[in-house]
Amino acid sequence: MRTPTRILLVGAGRKGIGHFNTLKAMPALAEVVAAVDPSEAARKQAREAHGIAETYSDLSDALAAVAADAAVISVPNFLHADYTAACLNAGLHVFIEKPIALHMPDIDRMIETADKAGRLVMAGQSQRFSATTRYVKWLIDSGEIGQVRHMLHHRLGASSGRGGDEHSWFAKQAKSGGILPGIGSHSIDVLMWWIGEAPTSTYAQVRRLDPHPEIDIEDDVSLVATTTSGAIINVALSWHLPAGTQWIVGGSKGVIRFDGARDGKIFVNGAEREVPASVPLAGESELLREFLCAIREGRPLAHCSARDVKHAYAVVFAAQESGRTGMPVAL
Repeated sequence: MRTPTRILLVGAGRKGIGHFNTLKAMPALAEVVAAVDPSEAARKQAREAHGIAETYSDLSDALAAVAADAAVISVPNFLHADYTAACLNAGLHVFIEKPIALHMPDIDRMIETADKAGRLVMAGQSQRFSATTRYVKWLIDSGEIGQVRHMLHHRLGASSGRGGDEHSWFAKQAKSGGILPGIGSHSIDVLMWWIGEAPTSTYAQVRRLDPHPEIDIEDDVSLVATTTSGAIINVALSWHLPAGTQWIVGGSKGVIRFDGARDGKIFVNGAEREVPASVPLAGESELLREFLCAIREGRPLAHCSARDVKHAYAVVFAAQESGRTGMPVAL
């Protein structure tokens, strides 16, 4: 009988405990053996409310003491790269919450370190695993709308949806990266996954609209990117325009569109379609299950490896650079 993958939970806050609950529901695949968090309150909650007996305040102490096979990391964005490198160097597979990193050299370092160690690095790009986005991927790959020519996406919400107040790490651009890594990494990753091509250029307008003097994050973006086939991608993101979420994919033979708030229905050439319960794509249909099954089966990740998501983050970082310089950025 195969034993479950031993998980070191790195970060025991809201997101980390959410992952813990998902892992707990898959006892044949995973066992959380310890948790790491600098907060004494979080460690106490992990022990008393969730039954994680072994807790540590420092990652290096945990890596030295705990027998684990993999780490599930949910820490502030600016720590992602260093924590991932530490876990890989200790011989662990790594699941890292998005954004995988805040700078491209860090992603390259993750890929190189994982390759040398023979370990997996999976990014928490959870939107790839919704039934609707998986079905759109299947429709595009099946040729339903022909060659993709234009994709439009907006994710426009209220500032309360950005997470954290002026006292949180998320309110600082250097620590969170702002809206592009914060939610743009989800949206752009889905678009780049759908089209399956490398980006060639990006131009963006990037602004800070929040008037609070202690909040300095970029929070309003409009960008245009192109891909190797000449397809155009338009993305608008804002925490100051509560207008909802929409996706449109136009191809040589038709158009797919759906509202991000719509559950289980899309429109193909104007006709409504039900999203099937099962979509025949490679790998598992759940985020952490894919991570655990790839480890158990000794195979590459079917989705969301560090190398796989690199194209999306290239657009994210190029859009930030374009916002600073006012010029298009070639990729």
